[in-house]
Amino acid sequence: MSKKEVSADKADFVEKMRHTLSHVLAAAVKDLYPDAKFGIGPAIDNGFYYDIDFGDIKISEADLKRIEKKMRGIIQRKLPVTKKEVGREEALNWAISNKQDFKKELIEELPSTEKISFYDLGDIFSDLCKGPHVENTSECGPFKLIRVAGAYWKGDEKREMLTRIYGIAFETEAELDAYLKRQEEAKSRDHRKLGKELDLFCNSPLVGSGLPLFTPRGTILRDLLNRFAQSYREDRGYQKVCIPHIALVDLYKTSGHYAKFPELLKFTSSESGDELALKPVNCPHHAQIFASQPRSYKELPVKYLETTMVYRDERKGELGGLSRVRAITQDDSHVFCTDEQIGDIFGELIESAKDLYAKVGMKLRLRLSFRDDGDGYIGTPEMWDKAESAIKKMADKYEMDYFIGLGEAAMYGPKMDFMAVDALDREWQLATVQLDYAQPERFGLEYIAEDGSKKRPVMVHCALIGSIERFMSVFIEHTAGWFPFWCAPEQIRILTVNDQVLDYVADIKKELNKVVLKEPITNNPLRYSVDDSSESLGKKIKRATAMKIPCIMIVGPKDAEGKEVSVRIHDEKSENSIKEEKIKLSALTKYLQNL
Repeated sequence: MSKKEVSADKADFVEKMRHTLSHVLAAAVKDLYPDAKFGIGPAIDNGFYYDIDFGDIKISEADLKRIEKKMRGIIQRKLPVTKKEVGREEALNWAISNKQDFKKELIEELPSTEKISFYDLGDIFSDLCKGPHVENTSECGPFKLIRVAGAYWKGDEKREMLTRIYGIAFETEAELDAYLKRQEEAKSRDHRKLGKELDLFCNSPLVGSGLPLFTPRGTILRDLLNRFAQSYREDRGYQKVCIPHIALVDLYKTSGHYAKFPELLKFTSSESGDELALKPVNCPHHAQIFASQPRSYKELPVKYLETTMVYRDERKGELGGLSRVRAITQDDSHVFCTDEQIGDIFGELIESAKDLYAKVGMKLRLRLSFRDDGDGYIGTPEMWDKAESAIKKMADKYEMDYFIGLGEAAMYGPKMDFMAVDALDREWQLATVQLDYAQPERFGLEYIAEDGSKKRPVMVHCALIGSIERFMSVFIEHTAGWFPFWCAPEQIRILTVNDQVLDYVADIKKELNKVVLKEPITNNPLRYSVDDSSESLGKKIKRATAMKIPCIMIVGPKDAEGKEVSVRIHDEKSENSIKEEKIKLSALTKYLQNL
């Protein structure tokens, strides 16, 4: 058996085990809380959960230890896990007699022709379920209940609020321990915590949820990250454009976005009566720039680039930190090209994404986001087949590690979604390249072909870091706030030992003012400050370290005498993550440019 087959078999077993543990959880709850009503309990990444209605009983994380103990007792009984199929009437009678209203609702929604199956844990618990499961509770590996959350039944905020109990489970104790360790590390890296500690962004109840405010330090970081992302496309002929933040609703009705975004933020002009909306996307606007004048095949590809905000309303409970916001800044770009040019355009963007994420220390794999059988897509089936085939060919050509995600496509076309893996091995969808035949059709976009005929261009959408807010949330946690030297909001802090060195500090500042970093972006002057307070050197170092400043320069009388600087650099590869060096003032510029 190949390694790939072994890996697939292991993943299949672990998923079954996690699914069975959700049933063990339900059985334990049923024993402890006989009146509990059960929703759904699937296996998920790293574990499982179950949505449960406890009635008037309030369950907190303090109750998890008791439930977990009961689960372990059930597992130790080595109960067989068996499947049985029943008729619709028998299934409904079971739900009614056991007062399981949510299960009754699920049964009633099943097609009349569908077989209904239950899984039994020995003779102690039975549950409506398609499976699959392990054969015996003794096969359940190490697990732990970790938290309690609220969840609306079927995700509908108008329905009952249930209690969701989450658990984690792995095949070995070592894997469980490693996961718990990563979770503890994740807490210390939480971007909401670090954002406050490092003075990067804040929130105001008067401004509203999902509308973060960026401080001077946070603005420096986001501007540098945006310049970094834009530089890849500017080097490849993309031209900057600028569009308004509102438009007539008719624009989005034509593009198809009006039906796609029920959360559109709309208003009516008191002056003109026009129905307007805050833009949820930029592509229809860029399409209108392309349509503003006749186009020839000689001009194509036409490449537009713009970093700008879009606005999408969200449920208040789903907003948090920078990862989900109402005002989303996109490093957006759109290309209008011929079919023959698609390969080159995709090739440029794939190479750009690979290089960008390599430079921020993240591995990439690709999700080919295709349509499923659902509604909500615009364009003909022929357009979609053509677009999906083209994207798959590009992924194969560039030998990308990819998988297909059905149902993950944009409404107007398939996507290449770049999944970045951070320092804690978590996967995030950030960059995206999308192929669109539908919007050029809906807007009637045209160019004059070489033979004089009118033809429809293809539209390629791309964002290399996607939402800047979301990218920042990932980047802050990926680096734990220790940003690379080139993009740190404050790169250097000079600490004086006493007032005798202030004249020499002035000489150091003159040298620093000459330094302009050229990689990975050009024209990046140094950002530094001087702490010449009367506090002890130890306190100054502690304060600078707490702000995660990557380079600390300590200046004492001996440094001034020797025309040198004592430098402390944050370096994960060094002992205690600190590398200390003495650098001659004359060599300081070259030293800093190589950081």
